[in-house]
Amino acid sequence: MYIYLMNGFYLGFISNGYLYSRDGICLGWLEDEKFVWDLDGKFRGSLYEAKNKYHYIIKRRFGLPPLSRPNKGPIPSISPLAPPENIKPIDLGVEIIDGFTL
Repeated sequence: MYIYLMNGFYLGFISNGYLYSRDGICLGWLEDEKFVWDLDGKFRGSLYEAKNKYHYIIKRRFGLPPLSRPNKGPIPSISPLAPPENIKPIDLGVEIIDGFTL
């Protein structure tokens, strides 16, 4: 599954419950197939499928994040997928921001 930023740039992909950058470097993991954490255990947002059928990791700018999780430690890199084209930006309102940025 490809993941994009709200500005339309390709961020990376999800494989086997882990989020990888476009270069195949592990950025974090998913819990319950929805909630995304970085490798330090910090909550980064929720997986979101927009009306355009693309996937994003978003969070509320002013929301209180859940408590951190234990560090997952280094996860080996994997071979990156062929990067798709960037897409049109989306606007989800001022209170919604990207969970990860480039």
